[in-house]
Amino acid sequence: MKTCDRAMSIAVRRAVWVLAVVAAGAAEARESELLFDGGQTNVWSTARDAARLDKEFAVSDLVQAEEPAALRWRFVPKPGTAFNDIFLSCRMARRFDTVRVRVKNEGAAFDLAVKTRDARNAEWTARRVPLAAAGDWQWIEFPWPEWRVAPWSKDINGTLDLPLTSLALIAFDLKAEQTYALRVAAVETVSPDRPLARVSGFQVPSKIKAGEPFDVAFAFTLDRSMSGGEACLVFRRGAQDVGRVPLTLPRALEQVAAGETVQVASSARAPLYAAGGEQAVALCLGDARICLDGSAADDAVAAVTLVPRRPSRSTAQVKPHNGVPALFINGKPHNGMAWATYHPTSAVFRDFTRAGITLYTFAATPTESGYGLARTAWTALDTYDFSQLDERAMLLLTENPDAYFFPRLYLHAPPWWSERHPDDIVLMDPGDGRYVPFIHSGGKPAPSWASEAWRRDTIEGLRRLIEHVEASPYADRVIGYHLASGTTEEWMMWGGNEQQWVDFSPANTRRFRDWLREKYRKDAALRAAWQDPSASFDTAVIPSRAQRQHTEIGSFRDPAKEQAVIDFYLYNSDLVADTVCTFARAVKGFTRRKKIVGAFYGYLLQLCGEQRQQNAGHLALAKVLASRDIDFLTSPTSYAFRQLGGEGTSHFMSLLGSVTLSGKLWFDENDIRTSMAPGAIGTWGKQADVAGDIVQQEKELANVLVNGTAQWWFDVGGNVYGDPALMDRIARLARNASEVQALDRTPADEVAMIVDERSLCWMGVGDKALGAPLLVGQLPALSRIGAPVGHYLASDLPRLRDRKVFFIMTSFAPTEQDRRAIDALKRDGHVLVFVAAPGLYREGQLDESGMEALTGIRLRLDCAAVPSAVNVTGGHPWTKDLAGTTYGPGKPNAPVCYADDAGAQVLGTLPDGRPGLVVKAGEGWTSVFSAVPLLPARLMRAMVEAAGVHTYIETEDVVWANRQMVAVSVKAGGRRKVRLPHAGRVRDLYTGECMARDASIFEADFVERATRVFVVD
Repeated sequence: MKTCDRAMSIAVRRAVWVLAVVAAGAAEARESELLFDGGQTNVWSTARDAARLDKEFAVSDLVQAEEPAALRWRFVPKPGTAFNDIFLSCRMARRFDTVRVRVKNEGAAFDLAVKTRDARNAEWTARRVPLAAAGDWQWIEFPWPEWRVAPWSKDINGTLDLPLTSLALIAFDLKAEQTYALRVAAVETVSPDRPLARVSGFQVPSKIKAGEPFDVAFAFTLDRSMSGGEACLVFRRGAQDVGRVPLTLPRALEQVAAGETVQVASSARAPLYAAGGEQAVALCLGDARICLDGSAADDAVAAVTLVPRRPSRSTAQVKPHNGVPALFINGKPHNGMAWATYHPTSAVFRDFTRAGITLYTFAATPTESGYGLARTAWTALDTYDFSQLDERAMLLLTENPDAYFFPRLYLHAPPWWSERHPDDIVLMDPGDGRYVPFIHSGGKPAPSWASEAWRRDTIEGLRRLIEHVEASPYADRVIGYHLASGTTEEWMMWGGNEQQWVDFSPANTRRFRDWLREKYRKDAALRAAWQDPSASFDTAVIPSRAQRQHTEIGSFRDPAKEQAVIDFYLYNSDLVADTVCTFARAVKGFTRRKKIVGAFYGYLLQLCGEQRQQNAGHLALAKVLASRDIDFLTSPTSYAFRQLGGEGTSHFMSLLGSVTLSGKLWFDENDIRTSMAPGAIGTWGKQADVAGDIVQQEKELANVLVNGTAQWWFDVGGNVYGDPALMDRIARLARNASEVQALDRTPADEVAMIVDERSLCWMGVGDKALGAPLLVGQLPALSRIGAPVGHYLASDLPRLRDRKVFFIMTSFAPTEQDRRAIDALKRDGHVLVFVAAPGLYREGQLDESGMEALTGIRLRLDCAAVPSAVNVTGGHPWTKDLAGTTYGPGKPNAPVCYADDAGAQVLGTLPDGRPGLVVKAGEGWTSVFSAVPLLPARLMRAMVEAAGVHTYIETEDVVWANRQMVAVSVKAGGRRKVRLPHAGRVRDLYTGECMARDASIFEADFVERATRVFVVD
């Protein structure tokens, strides 16, 4: 039997004892914990995605080296690249004196530094150490006194909060086109020898029930005094910690004298959600080593049988509640406020629990994750490991036993799967027409979403994961699953952010051919549509990158020559939507429709004017919304206009009006960076201080609460929320979210922005002249017309006849059904505003007359380039204050459509004098045509007022409203007069201030950039 004294010289849980000579000549025992031993280099990764790697480096690889075993990090920077970094996934739970790295620099000279992210997402770094070129093996040390909060980060408490989960090596002072090659053989931390706790008489019951109290008795003696630390018991099954429970000692550890024997008779409560069965119990007394009854205990002091809890049955669903879709858990409405994390820690779970948040989401996978967000679960053909999901669930539920969560499941394929399925991995066209595998983040091929083999195997992984969850003690805390895949998890087709054009794999080609068969039925019909006598279903291929990048008539395609490309883009979005719906249907089946399922999708108001507008495959929102297996959709809040408060324009990336009409819940991913996050002020909405953070959150939550969505705060990009004032504001906003659930939040929009998503397939890929200005570019002005605006699909027009004004933005190629729906709106005093090239295509062909049939105004097509601008003239009530002004993108663009109708009144002209803005009275309706987008707010306000739309304010500030709420977000401070549709008692939601009683008009003061939310009772 090993004695405690002998234990002083042996390894303890991966730790190695070393001797360090101090200045006085005495020997001080120090402990070294090995974080990396040169093998298993898959624990290293780069945080850069493939697009950034390609942009910054000519070469970048991480490979296993031998003799000795080491990581070999090799890269060649491109001009403008100042640094490179790689990340070691590891756990550091103890404070250290030094971080040591054993390296050999085989390439050009550079400066080496380290950094880590603590439990509250603050980043810490140490000094740079120069490494000479072509050096020998050496140990580089980074002593703790030299560590500081990184200049690009902030820390709320000045403390390195443990545990740490990664360590990064940073290469600075890089020179373009130089070859850098560093071998890393070991990484370790060195800490002072820990105190020794001699424990005797340890007693716990042999059988313990989860969640129930049990008695603990033991005595301990410390060989030296301690500076503090917690006392707890840790339950372990194998190498996995399954639960941690605190222990109450007679007095704090720092008050225990060396050599003093302390008798402990305490009560503890077993982990409520821990898995059952035989488990070891480890004793933690601060960071002391444990020696039980004279033997080295490796912390373990007892073995017990844990009887697990039996989870109750739980149900989550989305259903209507006071005018909007809402989340229901076990039959009760939930406010939908949540915390999402890439870096789950006890400390931050605790912060949001204190703020009243009971809903959470974190990363997991049924197979293989992307971006290093979760460990591989599908480790071999019939082997699955969901231990990390359990660990993260226990981390959350230990801090918040009442929490519910819905893990974000990334769907990918392990590298070994891709090796076995070469026809099922994504192929890209670099531009030369020679297809090569697309390599995703982490150096892995990407599975084709068209692959039946991948779909089948991923569904099996989902089944295994859900069975694992349903068999776990925490099963009733899981309310659903967020399915993710592709570029940045958001179901954007592989290669979207990397500017790569995909997918030319055999699997995708087969499915494209099947899609063509379904559409055309006969080869003859395909040949006629493609105007290609050799076309057939058996030989059709996916259009090349060059074909897809080309257009015949400027911003638009000519179906007579480009129908194959149009068909491909229609198919591409159908494929993405079908993939999402296929997995959602599987999850709904495995959960017996008792859990919610959702995905990122439908970014019609964000992916604009760049290649993802078509390549990402987000142009089949109607198909996803029609699925009974989808409960929620989500996106980050738009990145386009994140300026402070009312200077910016908060909006969702998708068409919320259509999402709400379909009965789906929208989750707003509120990832607005706080002042404590890394990065420059202004990036991702970051402000200079916490006061600015609060202004941003009050604006974002106003949009969320008035429009009836759910939302989560998110630590993406190292985002940090730990400031007490900010967390207090988040807590109050969460309470506001609960409060407004009792209100009637039926949408009050009388103005509709209409998007024909399928028509975008007739537009050039990423067309900058129209792609962005028609959609996201029009939003700031449209949000400032004094009235709320709904955003809808053209396919929803039959359900919108009670709206009064319709801005029809992208109906270039409306179906006959869409044309009939628009015709049905031509009555009841409606104003229909058509922009750019409405109805340009009819029955699959360019047809100039189709524009007049749609708009009621004779329009002409000119394929010559004309500056995209309208000079506003006077002579009409709508333009009396705008005469002499100009609107539109301004740059020359082709083609241009213009009015040629004697019955239409000209309100503005193109630079060459042709009518570019006209209005024409119809029988019971009014038609407006604008040749260019970016209509000014004053012009649109005049249109909606003429149609009898209720406007809430007279100033050009952002307005959101429902039947019982109105929010106003301003840029300039001052007093605003607010007009209500009906009289009532008005109070400020955020402050509780009574603004007016039995009033239909009231005034409110605003400070600069402020957002106020008013409730009308």
